[in-house]
Amino acid sequence: MDDSDYLRLLTVAAEQANAFLSNARKWERERWVCQRLLQGLNVPFRAEEFHAAGQEPPDVLFRDASFEVFFVLDQGRRLNDEWRDEVLRRRSAFSLSQLVRREAKPRRIPAHEFLLRLAPTLRKKALNYKERGMDLGELDIVAFTSLKREVLDLNSHFPPPTEYLRQGWRSLSLVGPTFARVLFAHPDAPDFLRNNLGRSIVFDVGISL
Repeated sequence: MDDSDYLRLLTVAAEQANAFLSNARKWERERWVCQRLLQGLNVPFRAEEFHAAGQEPPDVLFRDASFEVFFVLDQGRRLNDEWRDEVLRRRSAFSLSQLVRREAKPRRIPAHEFLLRLAPTLRKKALNYKERGMDLGELDIVAFTSLKREVLDLNSHFPPPTEYLRQGWRSLSLVGPTFARVLFAHPDAPDFLRNNLGRSIVFDVGISL
């Protein structure tokens, strides 16, 4: 494979990522996050086991789980804009060297600081759903983190997620490009979440957006 062939493959990959982030594929994206969590927890699944709820929330139904998915990004980042620009950049490139750019090394942060990144969205969701009369105790939250400027130190201490527990969710799980972790799961949460409570699982191959 020469450089031009590889450049075409990179362009196609960017086009696919851009399409994956469209509004039309929202549920497919949310299902993918849930599948990444299950892969990390070593839970076998079949494609037909995933269903869309008649009314959101939840986003994805899987067996006895009711997954509500959200994405955690660096402040100011918009994945749609990012990948749209990347498609144009790769289409206009004549060589691989034109695609090279230097990225600052992400800052390694401890778990207690990392978990703060979940707060804005979880607070907003909790308030919104309670105002709509929804029972948060029936929802299994999954946060997919896609950060460029920070990376979680999995060896650091994970404090009790007290604020999120008080909000009333049934469970809360964290999925990153290279890891998965169930932060808490109440007794009525699905067994596969409760059985993996408090374990950080590292993926063999990292995948991000």
